[in-house]
Amino acid sequence: MKLPSGIPYGASYPPLAFDESSWDKDLELMVKAGMDILRIGDVGVWDRIEAEKGVYELDKFQRFYSRAQEFGIQVMLSTGTCSPPLWLGIQHPESRIKSSRGELYPLGASYHWACIHNPDFQEACERYINEMTKFAVKQPNHFGWQISNEIGFPFNPTRESRDIDLYCYCDHTKNEFQGWLKAKYGNLENITEAWSWGSTNYAYREWSDLFAPEALPVTWSSVTRWLDWRLFWQQAFTDHAAWEHKLIRKNDPDHPTSLNIFNFKGFDRFGTFTGLDQWKKSKVVDFIGYDLYPGSGNKLASRPEHSSMFLDHGRSVSSFAGSDFWIHELESGPIGGWLLGPDHNTDDQDILNMCFESLGHDAKLLIYMPWREWRFQPLHWGAIVDLNSNPTPRYEAASVIGKYIKENNDFLKNARVKKGEVALLESKSNAIVLRGMGQEDQLFQAQRGAYRAFWEKGYRVDFISESQLSAGEADSYKIICMPLMGLISRELAQKLKAYVLQGGILIGFARCGTMDRQGWVHHELPIDELRDIFGLNKIIPDHRDDQGIILDGQKFDSWLNRDILDLQEETEILATFEDGLPAITRASCGKGLGIYLATQADGGYLNPEARVLLNVLDDVTEDRHISPDLKISCVNTSGREIDPHVLDSPGRTEILITNYVDTPTEVELTLKETQREVDQAVIGVVDQEPLKINQTESEIHFSFKLNSKEVQIISIKWK
Repeated sequence: MKLPSGIPYGASYPPLAFDESSWDKDLELMVKAGMDILRIGDVGVWDRIEAEKGVYELDKFQRFYSRAQEFGIQVMLSTGTCSPPLWLGIQHPESRIKSSRGELYPLGASYHWACIHNPDFQEACERYINEMTKFAVKQPNHFGWQISNEIGFPFNPTRESRDIDLYCYCDHTKNEFQGWLKAKYGNLENITEAWSWGSTNYAYREWSDLFAPEALPVTWSSVTRWLDWRLFWQQAFTDHAAWEHKLIRKNDPDHPTSLNIFNFKGFDRFGTFTGLDQWKKSKVVDFIGYDLYPGSGNKLASRPEHSSMFLDHGRSVSSFAGSDFWIHELESGPIGGWLLGPDHNTDDQDILNMCFESLGHDAKLLIYMPWREWRFQPLHWGAIVDLNSNPTPRYEAASVIGKYIKENNDFLKNARVKKGEVALLESKSNAIVLRGMGQEDQLFQAQRGAYRAFWEKGYRVDFISESQLSAGEADSYKIICMPLMGLISRELAQKLKAYVLQGGILIGFARCGTMDRQGWVHHELPIDELRDIFGLNKIIPDHRDDQGIILDGQKFDSWLNRDILDLQEETEILATFEDGLPAITRASCGKGLGIYLATQADGGYLNPEARVLLNVLDDVTEDRHISPDLKISCVNTSGREIDPHVLDSPGRTEILITNYVDTPTEVELTLKETQREVDQAVIGVVDQEPLKINQTESEIHFSFKLNSKEVQIISIKWK
């Protein structure tokens, strides 16, 4: 497979939407900005190329490829299958996804309107991909592939309906779902038992009797049926991506395939709405990529950790797959809000911050979305250049990034972010069940709070999946935290116990391990393995009744709920509720520790009055001599407004510093280092100057000044 030799850097560009006379100006500006790749073909292109079934018009595409080649620019081509042509919807109306109410998804609304199980859609996809691959492999500047675009269900349900209505209930999907269930359960007796929890309990006599849920668990529908339905869709979209990958490979065995996906979206925090399992999908293509839009919804105003958390998730998923982490869509201008927007006036400083955040999180490909402003919708969607291809201040910032990448390409390609010191455990089954219960927002708050507590202390944070625990890949983490992990099977509990026995620290919160793999309540709480880890005989769910928490004489608010704990004899009480019941406990288990917080202190961390988690982390990490590799100290800042990230290679290390503080700031950094001696340290993005350091046997100290919102890079060469 032909892999990029450096860091591809470029933008998304729809050549079929622009006048050919404007191409050269755009391409010339891209080259001057240091760009060497374009992404094309994702949305609305298939219909332009195959406006009539079986008739392909590729002349304009060919002319664009040729012009891009003359400018030395490579092209990443999307299969475009997210946006099928109109003739498919007209000739085969049943190809559209069908809601639980029998409504077909409206044509002319969002992309992904066709059902991936529909044979007419599949036939059209196969024919189109075959034609496009034969075309692309002939192009000398063909870079590789993006499969579909943000694969999954459309972002919006039909006609403002509830999210249960969106998922496809057509006969083709029904048959696929029944086959999936048969493979999972084997016989009807097993599935009758598994789906029996609910206000109605059916006995299934034929496989054809099985039907997808048309109600959520919160309405007393079977939680296991809902869980199976959502797991089925996550697997189905994974299988579809794998199918497109194989179709590409028939004609193009040499160029990489990729997927662009997302996480933590407002309408779909964990992929349960759109059928997205990033972990599974990362294994069926060559590279996984994320789309970063912090300005949409003005996320950083209320979630300062958003970009780091989002990128750490993507970095973790790509590491799990053993591949590089790509950014297919990087916000390039003001976005969102329709007529009343934009949500955030993305400027040149935002471009610098987003790019350095991405590079500092191990991104090995950066593509802006879009290069040129859109006129296609009444939606604010700024870009690197304006409607007439005139450079904006964002272009100047993008040029700075381009120069930096070009001058440091070899280093950026080979340098890596070290594995995290701590990890957050993520479970798709847990997320599916909590969404079905109407508690997805609480899970998101819990993940945010847990992440932010470690992030603000300077720790590198990875996300991990259940499969990594079973493979022993999580043993090296000093701490694993389980924010609102309500669903823990016995198999997962056994893996968690093995992690703790060998020396790990496991942190759990109220309602931890309440449900089994089916979404049913465990017969006894906690289950055996969690009982051993946390040193608890019994857990009784309770309402918190505004009971505060007393830790070291300081009072903190509790959050959402609490558990009443019956402790084993040797379990230590670190904090109590105001009524004297245990609130935070610590237990030894083998070489490790189990820390249990009997309230939702994960999500509570987002409330300044409920930040007891931070104190607990300080106590535990100090006791076990755990500290982050990089510490930062700033004057007149709150939280982590200055965000440094370390890229490391044997001969060179760089600290990329993104800065959200709007006043000059004195900064002190301390980097752990026991093996290497500094030869030279300089500071600067492009123009560099020497930086004084103080190196001891275990640490390196840096002191410097940052101007208002100034990004910086410290580069260290080792002897």
